[in-house]
Amino acid sequence: MNQKSHKILIVDDSPADIQLLMENIKHEYAVLVATSGKKSLEIAAKENKPSVILMDIMMPEMDGYETCQHLKKNPETANIPVIFVSAHDTTEEKLSGYEAGGSDYLIKPILPAEVLQKIHIAIKDQETHNALQLEKNIAVETAMAAMSNTGELGIILNFFRQNFTLSSTDDLGRFIVETIDSGYNLDCSIQIRSTLSTGNYGTNEPISPLEKELHFRLKDSGRILEHRRRLILNFGDISVLVKNMPIEDSDNCGRIRDNLSILIEGSESKLREIELRMLHEDERKHGLKQIIRDSNKVLTEIGEKQIENKEKSMQLMDNVLAQLEKSFLGLDLTELQEAELLKIVQNGVNDMQDNFEQGLKIDEKIINTVNHLQKYVN
Repeated sequence: MNQKSHKILIVDDSPADIQLLMENIKHEYAVLVATSGKKSLEIAAKENKPSVILMDIMMPEMDGYETCQHLKKNPETANIPVIFVSAHDTTEEKLSGYEAGGSDYLIKPILPAEVLQKIHIAIKDQETHNALQLEKNIAVETAMAAMSNTGELGIILNFFRQNFTLSSTDDLGRFIVETIDSGYNLDCSIQIRSTLSTGNYGTNEPISPLEKELHFRLKDSGRILEHRRRLILNFGDISVLVKNMPIEDSDNCGRIRDNLSILIEGSESKLREIELRMLHEDERKHGLKQIIRDSNKVLTEIGEKQIENKEKSMQLMDNVLAQLEKSFLGLDLTELQEAELLKIVQNGVNDMQDNFEQGLKIDEKIINTVNHLQKYVN
């Protein structure tokens, strides 16, 4: 799709700030403008909706956070990514932006390359989200069918039973999401920080940049954090953010919190086991690679030495033949006898040469075998 087909809605009560943003993006995107939160709600609800909204926070009557909340409550505009624009870069500001439903944050003064990159990411993430929606529905149905017991204890037991089959951090992250989504009907996102990489997973993928940053900022803030409907669990290198806890039912909410804590704590142990296995696998591959490198080196040296020995042996045999022919003068042999002796020696030379050729062919087969093994450890 042509980028000009994407409309970007700028919401700001400052004409100067609107002009600055417009100059930075108008060459790549079509631009819409609203000077108030109320006006932006009207524009966003029209049939030809904007692809992304750049939302100023400090506005009279209705600020950016309140405007974003209204957008997210309306099913017609709920999926439009909102990037907040602010002069403040604090965790509190970003938490407020996340609570309001924002997908990212731009800090003033605005850098042209940064605003274009964030718009591009927001559009790409939204397109990916739409494409994954059907797959998500299928995954939920599959996970529901796999649950042998719909009770709370059955969910946890089923999780740990199937936990043994997981072989990668990606498998672990997605299985946690499927269990929380299918077993408890909760929206969540997961961040797993393994020794090799950091993975982000959720019921609504791809995870927004702001949500990823909040995971990272809050990972050292305690094991259990609760903020309105949000529940944050931090166990080792696994963080879980649940977005819609049933706070109206305190007993159910407490049971879910306790069950999820057990589930994530057990998952952290599984993560250590996966990392240890991957480490041993890497060490094994490294050792095998070193053996193959050493073998190639030795075989190359042997091959070179065999060729060198063949050349030396051939030279020696040539010298023997020359000396033998020279000695015939003093041995008083008949021509038939001389020819017979030369034939015997020549046959020996030929046999020796054949033997060398067979040795070189064997070396070639060994080298080919080692090279074949190399492909399986790269």
